[in-house]
Amino acid sequence: MTPGFRTPTLAVLALALLSLPASAREVFECSFPPIANNLGYLPDVVMMARHDSGDTFAVADSHIQSVNGGPIDVKVAEENNVKVSVSWPLMLQSTTNSYVKMQYRISIQKRSLSASLTGRPQGFANTFTARGTCQRIEG
Repeated sequence: MTPGFRTPTLAVLALALLSLPASAREVFECSFPPIANNLGYLPDVVMMARHDSGDTFAVADSHIQSVNGGPIDVKVAEENNVKVSVSWPLMLQSTTNSYVKMQYRISIQKRSLSASLTGRPQGFANTFTARGTCQRIEG
């Protein structure tokens, strides 16, 4: 089960960043080193911009860009003084042309800006995980 996505180009990620809300209160750019056993199901970069409402983020990555053509809005799944987490489903097509519904979740530690990213394909036992770091960008 390997998705048919190429590594995102800098131009695609720049386009995704430009598509994020200009009035965002917080913007995060999170990088995750590619790990072979994730089979391409996890993106290398996830960008998040908090909407002014506070409980919604616009999220962009190479998979979202390929499927939706731009960022998607997702509700905060969990937030406290230590971390903020959001999750979203995304239907991906594998190289075998079958479709799999992935459930993604990113959690960012507010103080250290370390992050974890998980992807769980529905109907499979696999869970893909990565650890990375984020930068807070002025919104």
